[in-house]
Formats: sequence, C-alpha cells, structure tokens
Amino acid sequence: MAHFYIGDRKVGDDAPVFIIAEAGINHDGKLDQALALIDVAKEAGADAVKFQMFQADRMYQKEPGLYETAKGEEVSIFSLVEQMELPPEWLPVLLTRCKEKGLMFLSTVCDEESADLLNQTNPPAFKLASYEINHLPLLRHTASFQKPIIFSTAGATIADVHEAYETITSQQNKQVAIMHCVAKYPAPRAYTNLRVIQTLRYAFPEAVIGFSDHSEHPTEAPVAAVKLGAAMIEKHFTIDKTLPGADHSFALNPEELKEMVQHIRAAEKQRNQAEIDVHSLPEELLGSSYKTTTAIEGQIREFAYRGIFTTKGIAKGETLTSENVAVLRPGQKNQGLHPRYMPILLGTKAVRDIPAHTGVSWKDVLTQESHDDA
Repeated sequence: MAHFYIGDRKVGDDAPVFIIAEAGINHDGKLDQALALIDVAKEAGADAVKFQMFQADRMYQKEPGLYETAKGEEVSIFSLVEQMELPPEWLPVLLTRCKEKGLMFLSTVCDEESADLLNQTNPPAFKLASYEINHLPLLRHTASFQKPIIFSTAGATIADVHEAYETITSQQNKQVAIMHCVAKYPAPRAYTNLRVIQTLRYAFPEAVIGFSDHSEHPTEAPVAAVKLGAAMIEKHFTIDKTLPGADHSFALNPEELKEMVQHIRAAEKQRNQAEIDVHSLPEELLGSSYKTTTAIEGQIREFAYRGIFTTKGIAKGETLTSENVAVLRPGQKNQGLHPRYMPILLGTKAVRDIPAHTGVSWKDVLTQESHDDA
C-alpha cells in the first residue's frame, strides 16, 4: 500500500484521511484575515491549512488579459495575482500561529524562488497547483528537496499526469500524492468524474491518491471520494462567502468546513469496517473513469498551463538564456513551447527577431533547412 509521512502524520491507504483546509488566497492580502483562517481550520478539525506562494511576474507573462472569476466578474489576472501575493514576512507569523494551534502549515509554490523560500522553513511537504503540472523545471526543482510532493491534476490528461510523476520521481523522490481535481470554480456535479480516483490508484500504485474538490456542496463529493479510496482531501474555505475576493464565493464557510471534516471521519470509519458498494454512490458524481481534459476545462488549460515565453526582446543571432526566456502562464496570449523543451532551448540562438512577452516557437530557433528536413 502506498504511504509516506507528512511531518509525523502517516498518509496513505492504511492511514486516516489527511484533510487539507485550503485557505489559498482568501486572506485578501490581510495578515489578520490569514491568521483567522488558521484558527478556523483548527476549529474545524483539519490536519493542515494551506496557503499559496507566488510572484505575479513569475506566473504570467506581461499583459495576460482578463480572467473571469467564480462570481462571473472579469478582472485583470496580473493585477489579481499581484494583489494576492503572500508577503515573505508573513511566513514566520503564520508558522508560529500554526505551531501554537497544533496545525500543520502547507503552501502551494508556483515558482522556484517561492519554493526556495518555503524550503528555508523546513516544510513537511510541498504542494504544486494543477496549472504547474507541465512546469517540469519547477517539479524537478521542488522534488530535489526530498520532501513529499502533492500535485493536483485539473485540466490534465493521463499523459500529463504520468510525465509529472516521472519528473518528480526522477529526482529519487518517491513521496508523491496525486490529487484528482476539476478546473472549474465552482465545479459542476456532472463533471466531478470521481471514477478517475480509481484510475489514478490503478495507474500509479506507488503514489497516494487524493481529491482536491472545487464543488460547492460541503460533503457530497469529498465523502464519495473517500469511499472510493481517496487518502487525502483538499477543499477551499473562507471566513465569509460574501467577501469580494475571487475565491470566496465557492469556498466553504467555517461551519461547512467543520461539517465536511466530520462527514469524512464518519466515511473513513465506514470504509474501514466494510467494503463500499460503488453503485451506492450517485452516478452523476462518479461519471467517467477517463482522465482527460474535459469540455469545461479546455479554456482554463489554454489560459493557465505553462509555456516558454520571452521576457524581453531577443534579436536574431542572440542566445536564449534564463535572462530572456521563462516558463510562464499565457493568459490570453498565444501559447509558447512546452516547458519540457526549456533545457534544449537554453543556449540556442534565435534565427529571427523574437518580440518581448511572446510565446517561443520552433520557428524562432530552427533554420529553414531544419524545417525542410522535418
């Protein structure tokens, strides 16, 4: 049975479900609100509270355009991300509060610098967001710390998941949790596809499999996921659903978070006492077992999955380096090459001028003769 330890907690098939209360960006840039979220997570009985660490200029290329929030509002994605950056000086304060409460502190990291900063605190694990699943340089870098890696898979195909898993384990890090997830906020019931949990358990027997839930109902999908074998559950929560931030409206309120934890604990007891009849679960929630990009995820995949972009103009004959190209989310711009090609591109020369803040293509680095040979 797959298992590993997050701190002193055993996580896996033969352990209690590990429950992550996802605070995310619901601190709204206010330290007192972030501390209140920690208190709520502890009161609810979660095992860990999780925040997100990122830098806007290392997440999106410049002028990425507008993003539609869960409330249906169109906002500048760059401005939104910039406003929600977690200040580095908060880290010791948040860690101290978690230690006082006996709650584990976790964070998503979205770039190498944030991963390095978090690593200085000796974290029990690292979380990688769905939209970093193809950011192979980041996966490789974070896995090298030899701490457990939890990564989500919203919008991904089974091939994406396999490549991410192989990238992490290539660093001799076998402590991996893979989270089924749906890239929609909130996630519609009909696209939950919980049977994918069974697919992932079969395809990755040495990984711990969990579920990161974006649906609005506090208990329905998480409980069904546990009955299907999920060893880890993650769900967004807030201190107040009516707050104006982008992720509050679909997050659980404090009472709903507590209710979810209680129902998960009851479900795991039921699972441990007798084999669960899958057919007793709602068919609409079970859905398909095929792990692929669903119809509702294509747009966000194009918007947020990483590609290789110029960070400044590159002249014909100039060498591509880490100073002029980076792995970024495209937003509404055309996608660049897959990040897997970053090691190949670094050190090559541009065969034509490449404008700043655009996706890099093979035509930018291959000669006409190379095109003809292909």
